[in-house]
Amino acid sequence: MRHAVLVLVVATTLVPIAGCEPRGGGSDSPTIVMTEMRFSPNRIDAKVGQPLGIRLINQGSQRHDLAFQALHMPGLSGVETALEPGQSTTIILRFDEPGTHTFICTIPGHFAAGMSGAVFVSP
Repeated sequence: MRHAVLVLVVATTLVPIAGCEPRGGGSDSPTIVMTEMRFSPNRIDAKVGQPLGIRLINQGSQRHDLAFQALHMPGLSGVETALEPGQSTTIILRFDEPGTHTFICTIPGHFAAGMSGAVFVSP
């Protein structure tokens, strides 16, 4: 269900966070706009243990996705959020460790053209 809210937990293990409020309560949550070969912004800041809601909007003319690389996110291998042009969704992330967690668009050629970003997680 690509239209439904997708709940992801970004950590070394996948743990449900039902009932958690994203930082900012929704309206203050960051928005990432997907366009041709770009995430804007491509940097998001987060804190360890605090749920972070991110609104994703595909304003491009092609399908795009946002996927965390398995290298940085063991346990999330193959988990991605794909959106057709004009679609949007909200994901909720929680990081259990500080560091830089890279995300990319896995559509062939998009990452190579520069469609990537990162979540910078502080303690």
